[in-house]
Amino acid sequence: MARILNLLIVILEFISYSKILKDRRFLKGFIFYTQISNFLTLISSFMLVIFGQKDYVEVFRLMTVTMMCMTFFVTTFILVPMSKMVKELLFSGTGLYHHLIIPILTTISYIFAEDRASYKWIILPALFTLTYGLVMVYLNGTDRVDGPYPFFKVKELGAKKTVIWMTSLFIVVGLISAAVSYRKPAQTDIKYIFVHGLAGWGSYDTRNEFIPYWGLTGGSIIRYLNNHGYESYAASVDPTGSAWDRACELYAQLTGTRVDYGAAHSKAAGHERFGKDFSGKALIKNFESSKIALIGHSFGGATIRLFSEILKNGSDEELSYTDEADLSPFFKGGNGDNLLAIVTLAAPTNGTTAYDLYEDENFDLTSIYIPEEYEKNSDFVSKGTKAVQDGRESYDYASYDMHIDNALALNEKITTFDDVYYFAYPCYSTVQNADGSISPDPTITENIFMKGATYMSYYTGTTKGGVTIDESWQPNDGLVNTISAGAPIGAPSIEYSEGITIIPGQWYIMPAYHGDHMSLQGGLTKRNNVKIFYHELVKLIAKSSSQALATSNGVRPICLATSFINSFRIPVESINEHS
Repeated sequence: MARILNLLIVILEFISYSKILKDRRFLKGFIFYTQISNFLTLISSFMLVIFGQKDYVEVFRLMTVTMMCMTFFVTTFILVPMSKMVKELLFSGTGLYHHLIIPILTTISYIFAEDRASYKWIILPALFTLTYGLVMVYLNGTDRVDGPYPFFKVKELGAKKTVIWMTSLFIVVGLISAAVSYRKPAQTDIKYIFVHGLAGWGSYDTRNEFIPYWGLTGGSIIRYLNNHGYESYAASVDPTGSAWDRACELYAQLTGTRVDYGAAHSKAAGHERFGKDFSGKALIKNFESSKIALIGHSFGGATIRLFSEILKNGSDEELSYTDEADLSPFFKGGNGDNLLAIVTLAAPTNGTTAYDLYEDENFDLTSIYIPEEYEKNSDFVSKGTKAVQDGRESYDYASYDMHIDNALALNEKITTFDDVYYFAYPCYSTVQNADGSISPDPTITENIFMKGATYMSYYTGTTKGGVTIDESWQPNDGLVNTISAGAPIGAPSIEYSEGITIIPGQWYIMPAYHGDHMSLQGGLTKRNNVKIFYHELVKLIAKSSSQALATSNGVRPICLATSFINSFRIPVESINEHS
């Protein structure tokens, strides 16, 4: 959205400057603050469109947005009252663009669609404006320029009034800069790392600038949380890669290093050992000394759980295969004391029948009626999640890890650590019919999921590994079985209830969220406002951290009663009587 808005700003600036060039007033106009602020806005918006929301771009954007607000303020509240030229300054010619439309549009973009520059830069616009003002006062005092604004005419005003004007303008632009760059102070010292699911994307991907994975068309959840004092980041891992490969990529992004898939793994899987280099482009600063909470949607759940295992316990295969001098610190283990919490959202923690049912010869797909529109739309999921075959072994793809037998095998390799908090949020978009059967609810289930959700609602059977899939697996979110999105089978777990004391080392299965697989991302076409959900989620993790600190200091643990959680509670019997 930020790129789209700034592209519009660039277009509007070109339109307005075409009028100025036609009148041959371009260079002469640079004595005006309006001309300078709009020209710099053109450059800053163009930079954002080309380079994205880099730190240096947003610092530049802060300066130009503040200057544009100042332009609007001075024009509306000083120049218009003094000159009585309302139409000329605000509603016609270049004034319409430079004094009204573009200042409003660029401010809206910065406040609602862009990452904000650090607060330490708020003085920059004021210093630039002060410099401009002093230059204009000097030029007026030496009779080289007349104006262009009445408060610069030092000979007419006198030194005292000029100082008062300059001081007032400096204060105003400083206040404007502080206002447009305001974000709530840090609410916690935790850094929240969000990891996308199958076919997803993150902050290293260009598409995230247009439609963020976390929030989709409803606006960036990451930006929302940052602006509310919760330091949040979105990782970008292989959209269709295995949990192992994605975990290695996550480590490289967090530490600012080159991706190392491991000598043993890469040789066995049939791909290059090294991947992208994130040196100098780390997702966060000071990973080793930062308190971390990992939040994974869909297959991002398996990614962050395997990441925690390797980070803390290392990899025996890599340790035995690779010389110590050539071994990535990731595979050595012994790290992860800073890992506070793991949260899975609609994750196929125990696999999903969305893959297994197609391989069960005893399950007759042809006996189930699927409307034509759902047949067509389901192709979008198939194409979007299909792995591009690049020569690696079949087990090195996400699709392999999401089969039930393979997911359970992966769970056997992953430890539930005593010092980590675990939360699992299942979703469901199915309803129980009068005859006891299950079917997807089309009012909350995206069309692209309806075909798969229907099959999953009917399916019972046995996996190739002998796991029985009964009716309790039928409620689903369109891609993941609701029961599978809880804790790993066999791991210590408990259903969350209001007032419970949260302790590390066991899974808390949260109340099922009433929505399909993408509902917690904000929804594709069936939009959900999930900002409150995530705001309360990060607060819950922060409270857990505070509880842990209090316990370590000998203070009795507190009970975490969150009315938010209860508001999303869905009675189990309403999902399925067998659940």
